[in-house]
Amino acid sequence: MTFGPRTFAPYLAAILVLWPIIAYMGAQGYTGAVAIAALLGLVFVRVKGIRIYAIACLAFIAWVVAAGTWSPEASDLLTGSVFAGSFSMDMPGVRFGLTALAGLGVMVATGAIAARSSETSLTVIMAAGCVQFVGVVVTALFMPEILALLAPMSDPVREMPQNLLRNATSFLLLMPLLLAWLWHRPGSDWGPLFAVSMYILAVGSFLQIGNQTAAVGAVFMLVAMAIVKWLPRNGFKVIFTSLAFYIVAAPMLLSGAIAQLRATGLPLPKSFFSRSYSWELVGSKIGEAPLIGHGPEASHTWQDTFGDHPAWLADATARFGDSYAWEVYRVVPIHPHNMPIQIWAETGMLGAVLASMFLFFLGWRLKPPEEWPPVSKYAAAGLAGACVAICSFAYSMWNEAFWASIVIASAIIFLRARQDGELAS
Repeated sequence: MTFGPRTFAPYLAAILVLWPIIAYMGAQGYTGAVAIAALLGLVFVRVKGIRIYAIACLAFIAWVVAAGTWSPEASDLLTGSVFAGSFSMDMPGVRFGLTALAGLGVMVATGAIAARSSETSLTVIMAAGCVQFVGVVVTALFMPEILALLAPMSDPVREMPQNLLRNATSFLLLMPLLLAWLWHRPGSDWGPLFAVSMYILAVGSFLQIGNQTAAVGAVFMLVAMAIVKWLPRNGFKVIFTSLAFYIVAAPMLLSGAIAQLRATGLPLPKSFFSRSYSWELVGSKIGEAPLIGHGPEASHTWQDTFGDHPAWLADATARFGDSYAWEVYRVVPIHPHNMPIQIWAETGMLGAVLASMFLFFLGWRLKPPEEWPPVSKYAAAGLAGACVAICSFAYSMWNEAFWASIVIASAIIFLRARQDGELAS
């Protein structure tokens, strides 16, 4: 007697059926979905060896967990009560570590799926992605009406708009796969037209919703896709080596180069302007603990406002007016909104080196783009490009739900490669 599927593929399909629902609810449920998938995938896990990029990844995870012990945000490992609905894990390093380990389990289980055995699961996954695309477009067209409709269930001023923004961001992670699938669908002369139409509608929807990060991510996605097309032997090496360098050089690039850009007097969006000073402040915090950092989520405790920096306040007021609003506005609102510089500030040079080593080794271990099936090749590159934008302007480094969504999107691309009979090792 057997119980459940004989392959891990249906579990991924089940997650993707829930993907749009979770996205509209604020995307926090992705962490639980990955945890459940990892537990279900244990039966399929077959570890025959450990790659050097996996060693670097595990070393980074271990260092983050260790750094959590001296974070000012660290508290008891477990707090609250399950029965009271207040149960939580308050050590950010441990939360991130457990999410990362669950993600590795999901990827290993996906790697055990036999080639050309998951067409049905992939069909379900593609259908779920298309449903979310329609949802994003509808949201862009009728956002006020949707907010009014959902007002009894969620805060229409803060919570629900934020959830709609997160839904757009989560769709961005699936978009590279959907575009590549449409473009390269066999027997369809209309595939490229459908792909271009989806891209234009999606970017327009991102802008209408107000998610500039997703719009920028769509541009970065195309750049990454172009790299693997133009560099069929070394495309992945170029992409991931560049990302590794970005992490290593983040303090100089963000706290130095951005300050020079601001000094030119060019008009900058308010969000980018405020982030530029945030990165400058974080750069100074790096200097206080350059080797080991301040600990995960330490930036939550940095209370500096623009009023504490008169020159910055004067610059903000001259550009945008409203002196009082800027005077009380925190320079680092909750987190730096840039993961590379956050890695430096909260895990130090050691964390930055380990994270960059993981990306470098991964890029050099992946098979050349020319040996990948077309759909998974462009999807993988596009996902990397989209993540650059999200990691540069949006979430905290320790947002477990974001990393869980990356795991799911990566596993689906991996599954696509398996279905096409190729394995990116």
